[in-house]
Amino acid sequence: MVNIRLGQAASLEGGRPAADETALVAALKARSDSAWSEFYDRHYSLVYRYVLARTSDASAAEDLAASVFLEALRSINSYSFRGKPIAAWLYRIARNLVSDYHKLRRRRGERVDAEAAQAASRQSTVADAVDAAQMDLRDAVRSLKDSQREVLVLHYYLGLSLPEVAAMLGKKERAVYSLQARAIESLRLRLGARGRK
Repeated sequence: MVNIRLGQAASLEGGRPAADETALVAALKARSDSAWSEFYDRHYSLVYRYVLARTSDASAAEDLAASVFLEALRSINSYSFRGKPIAAWLYRIARNLVSDYHKLRRRRGERVDAEAAQAASRQSTVADAVDAAQMDLRDAVRSLKDSQREVLVLHYYLGLSLPEVAAMLGKKERAVYSLQARAIESLRLRLGARGRK
């Protein structure tokens, strides 16, 4: 039985020594049931929440999150530790699968924002006001550059620290702080302009 200590559930093991990360990768490559089970338990919630934030569809998020781990299992032998946590590799798989999901939906002509359609059909005026504000925020976030949106989703929605976001995206911390600041300023300007209409 392989006993590998994984970090906090939402952590990217940024502070994990390279030896621990290497041991984890070796156990995963050896197809250790206990290593894969613990890896899945530690990272599923993070992957699911990320996918849900990018798809706005709980059912699709469940399917895609499961697909992320299936793809990780299929391609673990091609992974090699390069100083970044394995969670960053897992995130990259999730990001690619979400991108493929949206491309497929666009090809099928499906509306990508199912939540907006549901919110528009609600009856309550109080709920409509809250939904309208949420839709405004959602639209404003969608108007951001992909890199800015990624930083906000990972930091505010998933609760990762900015150093963890930097590790996940393969960027320097200073660049992530800058992306976050520009994203927040863009949201402030966009939402402020809507409030004055």
